[in-house]
Amino acid sequence: MDERVVGRAGELGVLAGLLDEVDRGRGQGALLIGDAGIGKSATASAFADTVRDRGYAVAWGRCPETETLPYWPWRQAFRALGLSTALPESAATGRATVFVEIADQLAAATAERPAIVILEDVHLADGPTLTLLRFVAGLVPELHCLLLISSRDNAVDVPERAAETLRAMPPAFVRLPLAGLDRAATAQLVERVIGAGVDPGYAADVHARTGGNPFFVQELARLHAARGTTSTETPTGVRQVLERRLARLNQPAYDVLATASVLGEEVELDVLAAVEQTATTDVLAVLGDATAARLSEIEGDRFRFAHSLVREVVYSGLGAVRRSDLHLRAAQELTGRCCPTGVHNVTHGLPLVDTCCSADLLEANAGRVAAHYRAAVGHPEAGDLSREFALIAARAAMRRSGYEQAAHFYRWAGDIDPAVRLELGEAQVLAGELTSGRETLRGVAREAAAAGQAETVARAVLAMGGGVGGFEVDLTDIEQAQLLEQVVPELPDAALKAAAVARLALGQTLTDHGDRPRDLAEQAVALAREAGDPRAEVAALAAWCDVHAGPDHVAERVAAAERMLATASAIGDVALVLLARRQLVVALLEQGRFAEADGQIAAFAHTVRPLGLPLHSWLVPIWQGMRALMTGRLDETTACIDQASRLAEEADSVNARLMVFALRSAHACATGTMPSLRAYLEEVMTPYGGNPMADGPYAFYSIQAGVLDRGRGIVRHRVRDGLDAIVKDAEWLESIAFFGEAARLVADDEAAALAYDALAPYADLWVIDGIGGACLGTVSLFLGRLAAQLGRPEARRLLESALDAHRAVDAGTLTAETEKALAELGGGRVHRAVDAGELCRLGATWAATWRGVTAHVPDSKGVRDLAILLARPRTPVSVLDLSGPGRVAGGDLGPVLDDRARTAYRERLLELEDDLVEAEAGNDLARAENDRAERDFLTRELAGALGLGGRARTAGDPVERSRKAVSMRITAAIKAIDQVHPALGRHLRVSIRTGRQCVYEPEDEVTWHCQSAPGA
Repeated sequence: MDERVVGRAGELGVLAGLLDEVDRGRGQGALLIGDAGIGKSATASAFADTVRDRGYAVAWGRCPETETLPYWPWRQAFRALGLSTALPESAATGRATVFVEIADQLAAATAERPAIVILEDVHLADGPTLTLLRFVAGLVPELHCLLLISSRDNAVDVPERAAETLRAMPPAFVRLPLAGLDRAATAQLVERVIGAGVDPGYAADVHARTGGNPFFVQELARLHAARGTTSTETPTGVRQVLERRLARLNQPAYDVLATASVLGEEVELDVLAAVEQTATTDVLAVLGDATAARLSEIEGDRFRFAHSLVREVVYSGLGAVRRSDLHLRAAQELTGRCCPTGVHNVTHGLPLVDTCCSADLLEANAGRVAAHYRAAVGHPEAGDLSREFALIAARAAMRRSGYEQAAHFYRWAGDIDPAVRLELGEAQVLAGELTSGRETLRGVAREAAAAGQAETVARAVLAMGGGVGGFEVDLTDIEQAQLLEQVVPELPDAALKAAAVARLALGQTLTDHGDRPRDLAEQAVALAREAGDPRAEVAALAAWCDVHAGPDHVAERVAAAERMLATASAIGDVALVLLARRQLVVALLEQGRFAEADGQIAAFAHTVRPLGLPLHSWLVPIWQGMRALMTGRLDETTACIDQASRLAEEADSVNARLMVFALRSAHACATGTMPSLRAYLEEVMTPYGGNPMADGPYAFYSIQAGVLDRGRGIVRHRVRDGLDAIVKDAEWLESIAFFGEAARLVADDEAAALAYDALAPYADLWVIDGIGGACLGTVSLFLGRLAAQLGRPEARRLLESALDAHRAVDAGTLTAETEKALAELGGGRVHRAVDAGELCRLGATWAATWRGVTAHVPDSKGVRDLAILLARPRTPVSVLDLSGPGRVAGGDLGPVLDDRARTAYRERLLELEDDLVEAEAGNDLARAENDRAERDFLTRELAGALGLGGRARTAGDPVERSRKAVSMRITAAIKAIDQVHPALGRHLRVSIRTGRQCVYEPEDEVTWHCQSAPGA
């Protein structure tokens, strides 16, 4: 496909096929039809370039919009073909003689050189041009020619005489209607205008606004490029095109479109008719012209604009008074649909359902009604009614977890009273507007505290952390704890007090390292259970888990999180379900129960994705990236880091940014690229300088980044101050592990001994960074490396324990680290346990079991080949044996390259190497590039002609044919296994060798049980 045109490969392919028929001596005709800007000219131009390359003459004729001589496009085309016939300058002049002369000259010209005649914009053609078109169309089969006609095809733009001529084209003419580009092609076209890296969301918006019309797409993209920002303005060129089409409509059709533009891009026909104050049948009748002009569509009982730009142009053409009146009529009509009386009572936030409204209809229409009243500028009570319905819409959105939409409508409702501002702040926080939402709530809490309104204070502070459960609590905000301390004694012993005491317990953890936070958490759980409130109990249990974080209470946290999940699921509270799963994932990871953690991560992702809430969503790519890094899927980890980074900014979340740092740093350490992150390290860690908890990570990452002196200094400082200054909470285990690694890397035995003693009781736990930002391995890995540093005999036992644990969960990255540590110990080969696997056929599928995990793949020849190879480890099997008896027949056709050709290729390669050295020395870039291209070509040819050991491959060799077939199907089978069992897929990729002889060569001893027949 021509690179200048996007999304027209199908149409260009059809035209190329017609050209093949012309080559065979059979003239062809085709019609490119579609709306203005749809790409008819671009497609024809791209095709014309193709035919020039094939030796065709190209003759263009364009029908002008202005009055000119008759036959104008034909005059242009005939001049290009060198025809000498003089077309008459008057339409009244006799045609017969002239037309006969044209036929003769066309036949002679195309016989001498085939041609393509392109007649553009035939909808603008005059009568004589159309008459000659009918005549030439009849000649086409006898000419060595392709006649390509382009025209619009809607009823408004195409006069009847042109439409009649197009309908009269011979049935053999191919009709190619051009539709709007799809989303992918639209994005590609946008990138051509703006450049690479276009936001997919912006490209999707452009597609929605334009319907994929290429001209409209490019105009919007150019406006975006010129302004440097996304604009809702309609480009001038687009406006002019649409205004011309709209101007051809009759007035009743335009009036209905004007009313529809106020109602939205899509609307029920009965609503449109009611606002237009006419019958639905009348609306349908007048919309016929608009539909024929491709400005609108009717589907069932709904009207919609052809695309957003049509509505935008119509709406912008309305005068201010008419626009306001139409919005008022729309609001009144929709109000009447939720209020049986048809007259809505303004009650400023009171429950309207109890007065005059149907609850379901009210919530369904509230947002639309609010928008219409808001736009009905100048009408009495419109403002009050807009705020009224906005409040209803906001609360309905909150119940649906539509927090961004809720915040939008709360702002419309305005500053009615503190209760509404409290709801706005809660919506802002849950929508990811943490900073602004917390400030809104802080203002409410301060006012309420001054007025002695304890319950409002408590609700505002709870909302600052994301609601009752506290998904994102700012523990550094001391004022929150102070406000709660002030009002908790005044709260009744009920659910609100339980949640407030739970949050107070959490808020005390940074300043009170004694028993009080845990005592408060126990009190909160008791209060919630006494109140019989499941939400309060989940919130209290979440606080209990947080204040009991650390290595000493992992099993208890698993049990508490499981109760949280069961309780939250029973009441259907999505936010609390997500909170419970987050607590459970972290505790399971610390115990090394990765399969169960993966299940919880998948469930979390399944719940959060439809919500589209950054505040919760960022955890999904963090956890997925952590698991990918463990198993060595580094590219996938990078993609997860990028996604999590974007969501962290959208969520305005400090926790999210820290977890992105944890995952990014772990990935950098695994790939040896930490020095490149030195500036990033400073940005993130500097604010935590001097914090005992941060000393370990800061020292370790500084050393990894090449700042050894700082890392060594932090280690010595922590030795002097002691490890007791590090609070034994959620970050304690990772902090000590990082400290120990830093001590080992700078060979500080005193520090290493301190870390070893602190970690020793927790050898069976796993070190998890934060709430799952990275998995650093088992504690026994850290203990083993520290023991090796200190020369202790238990080093090998600890490292072998770590190796078994890492292998058991297929943690390839950690396994490699552990094997390296064992190898550095010396004393012989690293012990490797004997693995076992099963591959058993179950009819139409195979069950593949590897390292305790079973997956199923469809039966295929490739899987059967694998079963044979796995059953015979380290035993080469001929591809002829795998192909089976009688499957390959026939002799070979000789070598792909004979001896003489191979010798010539090798000699030429030696010449090229010498010539390339000379060209590079002389800075002759063009010559060097040509040499490299020829060298690469010859190398590929030789590689394709030689097999193992440099033996010549023969064309048609039955063994060679079998080699290709078997290799392809084994590769396909391994890919299929990799989709359902990545660990086994990786093992097979590195262990299976294909060629004329195929063999399974595992690095370690593996025992396979293979059963190729069901029930065998």
